[in-house]
Amino acid sequence: MNLYSRFLAGVGVGTALLAASASPGLAQEKITLRLADSLPSGHVIHELVGKPFSELVTKLTNGQVTFQHFPAEQLGKAKDMAQLTALGVADVSYIVPSYSSDKFPLTAVAELPGIFDSECQGSLAFYKISHNGGILEAKEFTPNQLRPLVTLALPAYQVQLATSRDVKTAKDLEGLKIRTTGGAMDLMMRSIGGVPVRMAAPEIYESLTRGTLDGLIFSYQSSASYDFGKILKSGTEGLNFGTAIFTYSIGELKFKSLPENVRKALVEAGEQTTREACKRFEDGEKAAADKIKSQGMKVINFSADDRKVFDTAFRSVAQDWVKDVDKRGKPGTDVFKAFTEALAATH
Repeated sequence: MNLYSRFLAGVGVGTALLAASASPGLAQEKITLRLADSLPSGHVIHELVGKPFSELVTKLTNGQVTFQHFPAEQLGKAKDMAQLTALGVADVSYIVPSYSSDKFPLTAVAELPGIFDSECQGSLAFYKISHNGGILEAKEFTPNQLRPLVTLALPAYQVQLATSRDVKTAKDLEGLKIRTTGGAMDLMMRSIGGVPVRMAAPEIYESLTRGTLDGLIFSYQSSASYDFGKILKSGTEGLNFGTAIFTYSIGELKFKSLPENVRKALVEAGEQTTREACKRFEDGEKAAADKIKSQGMKVINFSADDRKVFDTAFRSVAQDWVKDVDKRGKPGTDVFKAFTEALAATH
């Protein structure tokens, strides 16, 4: 081959390489994102949310993006996950805002007891005010350098007790040490005479077995995942003692560093997972409660009068929460209004 032939051959190779690089999907950089959570392996939240979300992102990017999963606080404690994600220690993380209530005081609006009727109603309303210029996006997530992708409300929390105390009335709950997630749930527990104890989920089992906790306010699906059923003695059904909001969020700096097609896939997968996972939680809660009852937990059947006591307490908690947040210079009134309007729109 003479010099001219070599030149033409080189031009041909270069042109082919340029064409490949310009063709979507042919020469895309493979990306592995670190997916972190504080959940034990096989936990219902990962199985119903984290895993389907990550698989959907991989599908939407035609395999360009894959995830490496770090469960069980491998990359950091539950209470530190928001900060660690913003700093880039993890890329996408399961974040419970109430674990960092000093940084996310406003998200507790969605955890107020009795405020919504179903997981999907609460989840979709929270999604609305935390995306696309919503008040929580502007006031909490953006200042903390996070971008929520999936936002979900767990099924309505019930009081679940490991103590042998015979609880038949609302008054019987007075003085019991009950694990809460902070924020509005603390206010609610105090309003009915209980003693709220803040504690991350991985620490609960040992505290219940040692008696340093009498019980917890939790969803039955989460309790089943942590295997609390074998130590629970009694629990409520059909009430709404609040819930926990959780997100799968990405650090804002990491998000902006990704290619446009990947950013689009993350957002699309987040919204779709929010809509689908809330329904999966609704369907799964009854099955989890039935399983725990089969392990020996007895249902506490409160009277109509006791239920009125709870309803009054729930309304009072919402009012107190708004006043408290407003006094701290945060827009409690505005957030409560935005969330209740979003709830009405999702009915």
